Amino acid sequence: MPCGSDLRQCPALIRSDDPMPPLLSVVIPTHNRARYAMHAIESVLSQGDERLELVVSDTSTDGELARWVAEHPRGRDPRLNYFRPAQKLDMTGNHNAAVAASKGEYLCLIGDDDTISRALLDATQWAHQKRVDLIAPNVVANYVWPDFRSRHFGARHASRLYFAKQMGGGKVCLASEALALALREAAQGTDGLPKIYHGVVRRTLMERIRERSGQYFHGSSPDVSGAVGLAACADRFLVVDFPLSIPGASGGSNTGRSAMNTHKGQLSAESQTSSFVASGWSPGVPKFFSVETVWAHAALETLKHLAPSTLTEFNFVRLLGTCSMRHPEFKSEIAQATSEAAEMLGTPLPGLQAAVARERRTLRQARIRYVLARAMRPTAAGGRPFVDGLATVAEAPPRLAARLVEMKLDWETAVRGLVV
Repeated sequence: MPCGSDLRQCPALIRSDDPMPPLLSVVIPTHNRARYAMHAIESVLSQGDERLELVVSDTSTDGELARWVAEHPRGRDPRLNYFRPAQKLDMTGNHNAAVAASKGEYLCLIGDDDTISRALLDATQWAHQKRVDLIAPNVVANYVWPDFRSRHFGARHASRLYFAKQMGGGKVCLASEALALALREAAQGTDGLPKIYHGVVRRTLMERIRERSGQYFHGSSPDVSGAVGLAACADRFLVVDFPLSIPGASGGSNTGRSAMNTHKGQLSAESQTSSFVASGWSPGVPKFFSVETVWAHAALETLKHLAPSTLTEFNFVRLLGTCSMRHPEFKSEIAQATSEAAEMLGTPLPGLQAAVARERRTLRQARIRYVLARAMRPTAAGGRPFVDGLATVAEAPPRLAARLVEMKLDWETAVRGLVV
């Protein structure tokens, strides 16, 4: 059985006991993106903190990152666990392999064009002392790579580090309530959910998911699967408006493709989804590749393993209405998925079709209102503060640290007064 499919069958990938495990493992899966990953590695390791482990699972076929690690001084950093899986793995399998190879008490998963803030280890140490299992930061700082382009603003976002106008504060949330809300929204993203992607998660929670389901991540979107899995297995989590990591948006990423409206196509043509064609795509999810469909697929596959009783709460009307509004060129795939959903839900097909049509109109009206509101802020930044001219994500953490000093804000200040 391939190591991406059931980690219970792959003991070699499961971490061995370590008498002094690191406090935090930052985990980066990567594939043929050395031009970004080398800067992410450099940035994370430049923190110079012995409580940190960096795990990089590289499934690349071009060998560029392997050469860089072999030649660069950072490749000899004892905190770096860089490896190339022996078996061919898809995106989800690579994420499973990367987490399985980590040793930290806490985990933080980031992309190969992202980095971490200097406050991440402070927050993790605080979580350890307060016995907090899960921190889910909202995105209040993000970096845009020089090669990023969007349909409406072209290159005007490029090389910028954006900040939210306000930072600081947080709240404790119930995982069960977060999951219920996510299902009502058809699991369209990870906002409001506990998360390992750019979050801080105690290892025992991820091991609970693996023990119950065979692996850490399921379906075609590991970040959504991780969030849904944690919501199904955790109790409470902390949401904060404070930057523990810095998500990056590069031209070669899914974010970059979405900005150019090219993040769609046939399931079999995308490496992220092709392996799921043969194993079976989730009924009720349109059979084409888009952010909406992969998010839904990952959520449903995760719940099937961890919380099957909640599957009936998934809002297929929201999913199908969203796909119909945003991707009308896949009309036949959406119609087929609507028929599948009607059969699963025991709902007459005409009634479900009418509900989807109403949802499409509602979403279109909301989109029009958003576009009109955005037109009132016609600049690329849309009123957000930013710094310009950053060549790589490695330049972002010191600029973010300077911004936080200006705001007189640090981790302890951000969470002061919170009852956890």
